[in-house]
Amino acid sequence: MKTKLTLSVDKEIIEKGRKLAQNKQQSLSFLIEELLTEEIEKAKKQQLVLIGELRGIAGKTPEETDWKEVIRDSAMEKHGK
Repeated sequence: MKTKLTLSVDKEIIEKGRKLAQNKQQSLSFLIEELLTEEIEKAKKQQLVLIGELRGIAGKTPEETDWKEVIRDSAMEKHGK
């Protein structure tokens, strides 16, 4: 089901986006939807990786697990730092 959405975007970005969409023979709406879908899929994959990591350390006792390190490593992987 399609729903209308109002966004506030810099005018220059809108114009560049329209040109990009036109060059791809797509609508600006389709292009934005495509980009959002890609970002949502990336986030899902990152969550699955984190779940896998947590499962991997689940066998350790809480005393053996450095939770700050787990969170820091996950954040570094997620944000690429």
